[in-house]
Amino acid sequence: MNSKQKIILFFILFVLVGMTGFYLWYNASPLQVPKAPLRAEVTQLPAELPFLALTPFVYPPTNQKSIIFYFHPECDHCGFEADDIQKRLADFQATQLIWISPADSATIRQFAKQYQLDQAPNIHWMSDTANVFPKMFNPDLLPSSWVFDRNGSLLKHFNGQTKLETLLKYL
Repeated sequence: MNSKQKIILFFILFVLVGMTGFYLWYNASPLQVPKAPLRAEVTQLPAELPFLALTPFVYPPTNQKSIIFYFHPECDHCGFEADDIQKRLADFQATQLIWISPADSATIRQFAKQYQLDQAPNIHWMSDTANVFPKMFNPDLLPSSWVFDRNGSLLKHFNGQTKLETLLKYL
């Protein structure tokens, strides 16, 4: 065997060993972490909301549709949605709007004031600094919203910023 044939044989052997090693590494998973089971989608308005209420209100609502918004005051899309709602507040008069955030109460109040939603009698603000909300509602994005009928049954869940016309279809 000449030196050129030895180099080619060595290269082929090197590639085969490398491919075998990669295959074993890629497919072997002795420390594979099991995926968490998916949480069930919320189908009913919870009997209670264990969050700090920044505005007093009757919960659960009686004979009134509700929308729960999960938001963060620093989220631009949350601000856009709040701005859209403020512009069409009259369309939501018969609906209880509950805004829940993991932010502290001062930051939430500032957000409510910035978007001129702090004086609306049907809008209520809650702080969830303990992060219980994600365990209860399983949101994928901020903002997320859940629309409930007069009996507290879920009509629709939205992930992300939602057009007002789409929300209003369920009211």
